[in-house]
Amino acid sequence: MKKLIKSLTPPLLWEKMQYLRSRKHFLKYKDLIAKNIELKDLHKGKRCFILGSGPSIKKEDLVPLKNEIVFALNNFYVHEDFVEIMSGDEPKYYMTAPIHPPQTEDEWKRWFEDMEKHMPKNTNMIFGLNAYEGNIKYIFEKYGIFKEHKINWYFAGVDTSEYYSFDQKDIDMTSMVWSANTVSIYALIVAIYMGFDEIYLLGMDHTQICKSNNEEIRFYTKADFQQSEVISKIKFSNNLIEAYKSFNQKDILSANCVSNIYNCSIESLLDMFKKIKLKDVIYAKNEK
Repeated sequence: MKKLIKSLTPPLLWEKMQYLRSRKHFLKYKDLIAKNIELKDLHKGKRCFILGSGPSIKKEDLVPLKNEIVFALNNFYVHEDFVEIMSGDEPKYYMTAPIHPPQTEDEWKRWFEDMEKHMPKNTNMIFGLNAYEGNIKYIFEKYGIFKEHKINWYFAGVDTSEYYSFDQKDIDMTSMVWSANTVSIYALIVAIYMGFDEIYLLGMDHTQICKSNNEEIRFYTKADFQQSEVISKIKFSNNLIEAYKSFNQKDILSANCVSNIYNCSIESLLDMFKKIKLKDVIYAKNEK
């Protein structure tokens, strides 16, 4: 029914309707989201590393990152060096995107419970909310998950379709931010908001559209919550729309943010960010 209504509605009107729907839900969490002002320019002038789950990350030695500010994303806690990477004296952040079907409430519950078991207490958690009623906050409150960790929340609901014109407030963490297709977009928005001068991406391969159904799309082969995702990737492997949206959002950030963003991923389709080798970044710091 939703697809039928969308097909019969002029695009600009549909976008306005979706924005108003998201805005209505955002107002429920407005005071909660306003607390993100504490993150504004928190790490101004510093550098950070954002760790994705692309298979190329298996070729990197990530242990030296324990001495760096790190953002680990979604399922990264299954990485064999996760505990070591999240140790050290520098701040560590862990982010997930807002949740939605096809995963069920029980699937999400089990995923977050498993995540909590592996998460060091010093890790700063950043979770996403959106217009979906059965959101992460609802699940945490219902099942008593992540009570011992510091949590910041963000709310996603701004559409960046073909009619979108960049507005700085749309990446302001105290407001409603973009609705993104990948958690790496949200991590970039947070890192930019925190004032990092240099942002380095790892495991941002985005090579799913080039792979056959039996090729790896993650650095791991099995993890809670990903079963439905893998099935979905296979089912829509020929659909380039989602990839286009993700690339387009990264293009917009590249053109409009003051942070210097570098792609350290060994194998990656992202060409809007300057490529650089991780070992060169780490080596350069040690030389200083």
